[in-house]
Amino acid sequence: MSGFLDKGTEFHGDVIFQDTLTIYGKFEGTIRSVGLLVVGESAEVNAQIEVARISVSGRLKGSVRATERVELHEPARCECSFDTKVLVVSEGAQFDGQCTMEGSRSAPRDVASDKVKRFAPSE
Repeated sequence: MSGFLDKGTEFHGDVIFQDTLTIYGKFEGTIRSVGLLVVGESAEVNAQIEVARISVSGRLKGSVRATERVELHEPARCECSFDTKVLVVSEGAQFDGQCTMEGSRSAPRDVASDKVKRFAPSE
């Protein structure tokens, strides 16, 4: 573990870490890492975040770029934008924002013509 901000702790600024940072207090600023960020149930985070993975159970505002995975667990309350490969939203977690997933920017396929061919009555 690289760091831990316990309940009752407030931090404003920039954090860069390697392995895992767990937050149960209040944080405002920027967070960057190639590791895992854990936002605990009592946490209130308002940040610009760039990490490999993030697990959220508390309150999160801002923007998140996670190169691997975003997980939202009950009772998470997120008002933010996500840019990630994988988004997991557990029952009871709240997400209000937008999500862009890698690979979703490819050209749309014409599914209407596929349906016509697939479901056309046989002669």
